[in-house]
Amino acid sequence: MTAKVRGSYFMSGAFTQVFTFGPTFRAENSQSRRHLAEFYMIEAEIFFTESLQDIIQVMEDLFKTATSTVLSKCPQDVELFHKYVSPAQKGRLEQMLKNKFRIISYTEAVEILKRSPETFTFQPKWGNDLQTEHEKYLVKHCGEVPVFVINYPYDLKPFYMWDNEDGPQHTVAAVDLLIPGVGELCGGSLREERLDFLQSRLEGLGLSDAYQWYLDLRRFGSAPHGGFGMGFERYLQCILGVDNIKDVIPFPRFPHSCLL
Repeated sequence: MTAKVRGSYFMSGAFTQVFTFGPTFRAENSQSRRHLAEFYMIEAEIFFTESLQDIIQVMEDLFKTATSTVLSKCPQDVELFHKYVSPAQKGRLEQMLKNKFRIISYTEAVEILKRSPETFTFQPKWGNDLQTEHEKYLVKHCGEVPVFVINYPYDLKPFYMWDNEDGPQHTVAAVDLLIPGVGELCGGSLREERLDFLQSRLEGLGLSDAYQWYLDLRRFGSAPHGGFGMGFERYLQCILGVDNIKDVIPFPRFPHSCLL
Protein backbone atom coordinates (compact mmCIF):
# COMPACT_ATOMS: atom_id res chain seq x y z
CA MET A 1 0.00 0.00 0.00
CA THR A 2 2.78 2.43 0.94
CA ALA A 3 4.58 2.02 -2.39
CA LYS A 4 1.30 2.29 -4.29
CA VAL A 5 0.27 5.50 -2.53
CA ARG A 6 3.67 7.10 -2.98
CA GLY A 7 3.86 6.03 -6.62
CA SER A 8 0.46 7.36 -7.66
CA TYR A 9 1.01 10.56 -5.64
CA PHE A 10 4.34 11.40 -7.30
CA MET A 11 3.15 10.34 -10.76
CA SER A 12 0.04 12.51 -10.57
CA GLY A 13 2.15 15.42 -9.36
CA ALA A 14 4.12 15.14 -12.60
CA PHE A 15 1.41 14.14 -15.07
CA THR A 16 -1.73 15.65 -13.41
CA GLN A 17 -4.00 12.64 -14.03
CA VAL A 18 -2.90 9.03 -13.47
CA PHE A 19 -4.53 5.72 -12.56
CA THR A 20 -3.56 2.28 -11.31
CA PHE A 21 -5.38 -1.00 -11.81
CA GLY A 22 -4.69 -4.03 -9.67
CA PRO A 23 -5.76 -6.29 -6.81
CA THR A 24 -7.09 -4.83 -3.57
CA PHE A 25 -7.62 -6.65 -0.29
CA ARG A 26 -10.38 -6.22 2.26
CA ALA A 27 -10.12 -7.43 5.85
CA GLU A 28 -13.80 -7.10 6.83
CA ASN A 29 -15.58 -10.38 7.61
CA SER A 30 -18.42 -10.02 5.11
CA GLN A 31 -20.33 -12.81 3.37
CA SER A 32 -22.64 -10.55 1.36
CA ARG A 33 -23.42 -10.77 -2.35
CA ARG A 34 -21.43 -7.59 -3.02
CA HIS A 35 -18.18 -8.08 -1.08
CA LEU A 36 -14.97 -10.02 -1.73
CA ALA A 37 -11.79 -10.37 0.30
CA GLU A 38 -9.76 -9.81 -2.88
CA PHE A 39 -11.01 -7.74 -5.80
CA TYR A 40 -9.68 -5.47 -8.53
CA MET A 41 -9.86 -1.71 -8.40
CA ILE A 42 -9.23 1.21 -10.71
CA GLU A 43 -7.70 4.03 -8.64
CA ALA A 44 -7.40 7.51 -10.13
CA GLU A 45 -5.50 10.48 -8.74
CA ILE A 46 -5.95 14.02 -10.08
CA PHE A 47 -3.62 16.87 -9.18
CA PHE A 48 -4.19 20.65 -9.26
CA THR A 49 -7.88 20.61 -8.40
CA GLU A 50 -9.66 22.20 -5.46
CA SER A 51 -13.15 21.23 -6.58
CA LEU A 52 -15.03 18.06 -5.70
CA GLN A 53 -17.04 18.71 -8.86
CA ASP A 54 -13.88 17.98 -10.91
CA ILE A 55 -13.61 14.54 -9.28
CA ILE A 56 -17.32 13.90 -9.82
CA GLN A 57 -17.07 14.80 -13.51
CA VAL A 58 -14.16 12.41 -14.07
CA MET A 59 -16.09 9.62 -12.32
CA GLU A 60 -19.17 10.16 -14.49
CA ASP A 61 -17.12 10.45 -17.68
CA LEU A 62 -15.20 7.26 -16.83
CA PHE A 63 -18.39 5.28 -16.27
CA LYS A 64 -20.10 6.52 -19.42
CA THR A 65 -17.06 6.24 -21.69
CA ALA A 66 -16.08 2.76 -20.47
CA THR A 67 -19.67 1.50 -20.71
CA SER A 68 -20.21 2.91 -24.20
CA THR A 69 -16.94 1.30 -25.32
CA VAL A 70 -17.85 -2.11 -23.89
CA LEU A 71 -21.30 -2.00 -25.48
CA SER A 72 -19.85 -1.11 -28.89
CA LYS A 73 -16.79 -3.40 -28.81
CA CYS A 74 -18.30 -6.49 -27.12
CA PRO A 75 -22.00 -6.45 -28.07
CA GLN A 76 -22.40 -10.23 -28.28
CA ASP A 77 -20.90 -10.87 -24.83
CA VAL A 78 -23.09 -8.23 -23.20
CA GLU A 79 -26.22 -9.32 -25.07
CA LEU A 80 -25.75 -12.88 -23.80
CA PHE A 81 -26.12 -11.68 -20.21
CA HIS A 82 -28.92 -9.26 -21.05
CA LYS A 83 -30.85 -12.05 -22.74
CA TYR A 84 -30.42 -14.89 -20.22
CA VAL A 85 -29.40 -13.28 -16.92
CA SER A 86 -30.95 -9.82 -16.68
CA PRO A 87 -33.34 -8.90 -19.53
CA ALA A 88 -34.08 -5.44 -18.07
CA GLN A 89 -30.44 -4.41 -17.73
CA LYS A 90 -30.07 -3.10 -21.28
CA GLY A 91 -32.78 -0.52 -20.69
CA ARG A 92 -31.26 0.48 -17.34
CA LEU A 93 -27.85 1.03 -18.95
CA GLU A 94 -29.38 3.16 -21.69
CA GLN A 95 -31.03 5.31 -19.03
CA MET A 96 -27.74 5.70 -17.16
CA LEU A 97 -25.86 6.71 -20.30
CA LYS A 98 -28.33 9.32 -21.53
CA ASN A 99 -29.15 11.00 -18.20
CA LYS A 100 -27.02 13.33 -16.10
CA PHE A 101 -26.11 11.74 -12.77
CA ARG A 102 -27.77 13.27 -9.70
CA ILE A 103 -25.86 14.94 -6.84
CA ILE A 104 -27.14 15.09 -3.26
CA SER A 105 -25.39 15.75 0.04
CA TYR A 106 -25.08 13.12 2.76
CA THR A 107 -27.32 15.30 4.95
CA GLU A 108 -29.99 15.41 2.22
CA ALA A 109 -29.69 11.63 1.81
CA VAL A 110 -30.35 11.03 5.51
CA GLU A 111 -33.40 13.31 5.41
CA ILE A 112 -34.77 11.46 2.34
CA LEU A 113 -34.32 8.14 4.14
CA LYS A 114 -35.99 9.43 7.31
CA ARG A 115 -39.04 10.53 5.29
CA SER A 116 -39.24 7.21 3.47
CA PRO A 117 -42.34 5.05 4.09
CA GLU A 118 -40.13 1.96 3.94
CA THR A 119 -39.00 0.09 7.05
CA PHE A 120 -35.22 -0.25 7.06
CA THR A 121 -33.25 -2.85 8.99
CA PHE A 122 -30.75 -0.11 9.86
CA GLN A 123 -32.42 3.14 10.88
CA PRO A 124 -30.96 6.17 9.06
CA LYS A 125 -29.20 8.59 11.39
CA TRP A 126 -26.80 11.45 10.73
CA GLY A 127 -23.30 10.21 11.52
CA ASN A 128 -23.92 6.58 10.58
CA ASP A 129 -22.74 4.97 7.35
CA LEU A 130 -25.22 4.34 4.56
CA GLN A 131 -26.12 0.66 4.25
CA THR A 132 -26.91 -1.21 1.03
CA GLU A 133 -30.65 -0.89 1.65
CA HIS A 134 -30.22 2.87 2.01
CA GLU A 135 -28.14 3.17 -1.15
CA LYS A 136 -30.65 1.25 -3.26
CA TYR A 137 -33.55 3.31 -1.92
CA LEU A 138 -31.75 6.58 -2.70
CA VAL A 139 -31.16 5.46 -6.29
CA LYS A 140 -34.84 4.49 -6.59
CA HIS A 141 -35.93 7.81 -5.05
CA CYS A 142 -33.80 9.72 -7.60
CA GLY A 143 -35.41 8.00 -10.58
CA GLU A 144 -33.18 4.93 -11.03
CA VAL A 145 -30.24 7.00 -12.26
CA PRO A 146 -26.77 7.00 -10.67
CA VAL A 147 -26.46 9.31 -7.67
CA PHE A 148 -23.42 11.06 -6.19
CA VAL A 149 -23.63 11.47 -2.40
CA ILE A 150 -21.21 14.17 -1.20
CA ASN A 151 -19.88 15.73 2.02
CA TYR A 152 -19.87 12.88 4.53
CA PRO A 153 -19.43 13.26 8.32
CA TYR A 154 -15.86 14.02 9.39
CA ASP A 155 -15.69 11.07 11.81
CA LEU A 156 -17.01 8.61 9.24
CA LYS A 157 -14.25 8.92 6.65
CA PRO A 158 -10.45 8.33 6.55
CA PHE A 159 -7.95 10.87 7.82
CA TYR A 160 -6.68 11.94 4.38
CA MET A 161 -9.96 13.49 3.17
CA TRP A 162 -10.27 17.28 2.91
CA ASP A 163 -11.75 18.95 5.99
CA ASN A 164 -14.65 21.21 4.91
CA GLU A 165 -14.29 23.19 8.16
CA ASP A 166 -18.05 23.51 8.37
CA GLY A 167 -20.48 23.21 11.24
CA PRO A 168 -22.34 22.38 13.30
CA GLN A 169 -22.30 19.11 11.33
CA HIS A 170 -18.58 18.67 10.55
CA THR A 171 -18.01 17.12 7.09
CA VAL A 172 -15.27 16.21 4.63
CA ALA A 173 -15.19 16.63 0.85
CA ALA A 174 -15.95 12.98 0.09
CA VAL A 175 -18.13 11.46 -2.62
CA ASP A 176 -19.66 8.03 -3.27
CA LEU A 177 -21.30 7.04 -6.55
CA LEU A 178 -24.40 4.87 -6.11
CA ILE A 179 -25.53 2.77 -9.08
CA PRO A 180 -28.93 1.10 -9.73
CA GLY A 181 -28.92 -2.56 -8.72
CA VAL A 182 -25.44 -2.44 -7.17
CA GLY A 183 -25.22 0.39 -4.66
CA GLU A 184 -21.81 1.98 -4.14
CA LEU A 185 -19.57 1.68 -7.21
CA CYS A 186 -17.01 4.46 -6.65
CA GLY A 187 -15.67 6.27 -3.61
CA GLY A 188 -13.42 9.31 -3.61
CA SER A 189 -12.57 12.69 -2.15
CA LEU A 190 -10.45 15.77 -2.27
CA ARG A 191 -7.22 14.94 -0.42
CA GLU A 192 -6.03 16.96 2.55
CA GLU A 193 -2.76 18.62 1.51
CA ARG A 194 -2.59 21.03 4.49
CA LEU A 195 0.11 19.64 6.77
CA ASP A 196 -1.25 21.09 10.01
CA PHE A 197 -4.71 19.61 9.40
CA LEU A 198 -3.23 16.18 8.68
CA GLN A 199 -1.00 16.29 11.75
CA SER A 200 -3.91 17.22 13.99
CA ARG A 201 -6.10 14.45 12.59
CA LEU A 202 -3.43 11.76 12.87
CA GLU A 203 -2.56 12.82 16.42
CA GLY A 204 -6.22 12.56 17.37
CA LEU A 205 -6.32 9.04 15.95
CA GLY A 206 -3.01 8.02 17.56
CA LEU A 207 -1.45 7.35 14.16
CA SER A 208 1.25 10.03 13.92
CA ASP A 209 4.24 7.70 14.29
CA ALA A 210 2.93 5.13 11.81
CA TYR A 211 2.19 7.76 9.16
CA GLN A 212 5.28 9.96 9.28
CA TRP A 213 6.02 8.87 5.71
CA TYR A 214 2.60 10.17 4.66
CA LEU A 215 3.16 13.49 6.42
CA ASP A 216 6.46 13.80 4.55
CA LEU A 217 4.52 13.80 1.27
CA ARG A 218 2.93 17.06 2.44
CA ARG A 219 5.87 18.43 4.44
CA PHE A 220 8.18 18.60 1.43
CA GLY A 221 5.74 20.10 -1.05
CA SER A 222 2.27 19.31 -2.32
CA ALA A 223 -0.63 20.76 -4.30
CA PRO A 224 -4.42 20.52 -4.11
CA HIS A 225 -5.55 17.16 -5.46
CA GLY A 226 -8.13 14.40 -5.20
CA GLY A 227 -8.97 10.95 -6.41
CA PHE A 228 -11.28 7.97 -6.32
CA GLY A 229 -11.48 4.20 -6.68
CA MET A 230 -13.90 2.10 -8.74
CA GLY A 231 -14.41 -1.58 -7.99
CA PHE A 232 -14.00 -3.54 -11.22
CA GLU A 233 -16.18 -6.51 -10.24
CA ARG A 234 -19.02 -4.22 -9.15
CA TYR A 235 -18.70 -2.45 -12.48
CA LEU A 236 -19.10 -5.80 -14.24
CA GLN A 237 -22.17 -6.49 -12.09
CA CYS A 238 -23.62 -3.21 -13.24
CA ILE A 239 -23.16 -3.55 -16.99
CA LEU A 240 -24.02 -7.29 -17.10
CA GLY A 241 -26.86 -7.33 -14.56
CA VAL A 242 -25.27 -10.02 -12.38
CA ASP A 243 -26.66 -10.04 -8.83
CA ASN A 244 -23.81 -11.80 -6.99
CA ILE A 245 -20.27 -10.38 -7.13
CA LYS A 246 -18.83 -13.89 -6.78
CA ASP A 247 -20.17 -14.66 -10.27
CA VAL A 248 -18.11 -12.02 -12.09
CA ILE A 249 -14.61 -13.12 -10.99
CA PRO A 250 -12.95 -16.45 -11.94
CA PHE A 251 -11.72 -17.36 -8.44
CA PRO A 252 -13.76 -15.51 -5.79
CA ARG A 253 -12.01 -15.12 -2.46
CA PHE A 254 -14.05 -14.21 0.60
CA PRO A 255 -13.78 -14.98 4.34
CA HIS A 256 -13.27 -18.70 5.02
CA SER A 257 -12.86 -19.35 1.27
CA CYS A 258 -9.47 -17.93 0.32
CA LEU A 259 -7.70 -21.05 -0.86
CA LEU A 260 -4.40 -20.48 -2.66
